[in-house]
Amino acid sequence: MTVLAWCLLAVAALVILSGLGRGSRRHPGHLPGDFDFDGYKTREIVQRGVFDKTKWM
Repeated sequence: MTVLAWCLLAVAALVILSGLGRGSRRHPGHLPGDFDFDGYKTREIVQRGVFDKTKWM
């Protein structure tokens, strides 16, 4: 085999191995319980001292 063939074979092996590694990772599911986004947003805004312009009057 030529040098080019070995390089292509090595690249193909790396692509296959990276695909296998990516597929075997555990992806976390949904967080347990309900998430209160409005409460979280309010806490973050208050902590930063920012005026919340998104609230309806």
